[in-house]
Amino acid sequence: MDLKFGFSMNPSDLSEVRDVGRAAERAGYDRVGVWDSPALFHDPWVTLASLAEHTERIRIGTWVTNPLTRHPVVTASAAAALDELAPGRVVLGIGTGDSGVYNLARTAAPLEALREYVEAVRSLLTDGVATWQGGTLRMRPAANPVPIWVSAHGARSIRMAGRIGDGVIFGLGVSPEVVTECRAMLARGADEAGRDAAELEQWYTAPWYVDTDRVKAREGALWHVASLAHHIARSGVVGKFIPEQMVEGVLELGNAYDLMSHGDPSESLRAEYRALARSSGVADYLIDRFTISGTPEECAGRVLAAAEAGAERHDCANDSPPGSLGDRPDAWANAVMPLLTPHIERTLHA
Repeated sequence: MDLKFGFSMNPSDLSEVRDVGRAAERAGYDRVGVWDSPALFHDPWVTLASLAEHTERIRIGTWVTNPLTRHPVVTASAAAALDELAPGRVVLGIGTGDSGVYNLARTAAPLEALREYVEAVRSLLTDGVATWQGGTLRMRPAANPVPIWVSAHGARSIRMAGRIGDGVIFGLGVSPEVVTECRAMLARGADEAGRDAAELEQWYTAPWYVDTDRVKAREGALWHVASLAHHIARSGVVGKFIPEQMVEGVLELGNAYDLMSHGDPSESLRAEYRALARSSGVADYLIDRFTISGTPEECAGRVLAAAEAGAERHDCANDSPPGSLGDRPDAWANAVMPLLTPHIERTLHA
């Protein structure tokens, strides 16, 4: 077992992101990512350039960009330029699009569009030429490999990640049962393309809420499950391993989520999400499946249980407002990571 940890954050304050990135590097995190949501936050590539110049070892990249708001050459060229600032440290997370596209009066890209985009961006980065939408694209390739990780929130996207990704960002939870299902879907997709899923880097994203007071930790996580339910609800529950008795409540909560406040809902809106999660009967289910919340010992136990099922790379879905971007990663590094020290792989930070 060789655990690694990372987290994402919104690029709302460049100096804060820079400071949090430096602290993450010192704490032994493997990677940090920034969101691509232009209606709400600063440009991710400007933010990543600043982060690159103020860190030395930690991996950095989008978490995640999408096929709709940036042409393949624009994304590939930005990644190649970032690689000049942070050689060998750049990763590229790409998904179908969430707040970054819905807040621009668009909807998520079809999986076929995501596939074509990922393949075009990879070809541009490695070979400097790609075919996209029937045309030929060209640019100067990157000096170093830039792995592309596909964000996946359902069985179909997981299988596609197995076929085309250098890695995958699983968004379906961290319970051992779900980890097992996700790994099976990834292996199925990899097999379809004659690939070995074991060679793909696999990250599991979940909000982390840790406190010596278990009730306080879980209450902190409760508003956040509305965002997680939204990811399920926006394209339906098929292939997402939702128990039948939970479907109605998950859809009700997810459909109530306000994307214009993504990452920084008001206290009144958080209270509404908590109340709706409870009244719809899905609060405990969503917290237990989609978050890692509780005392430090409980959180460490959740990580080890997930790792036994095959989840060794854990990402914090760090939906935090400006001024608190580092709070949850710091709490995790100080309270949970020391309990897992024998299992943490730190070769990048030696």
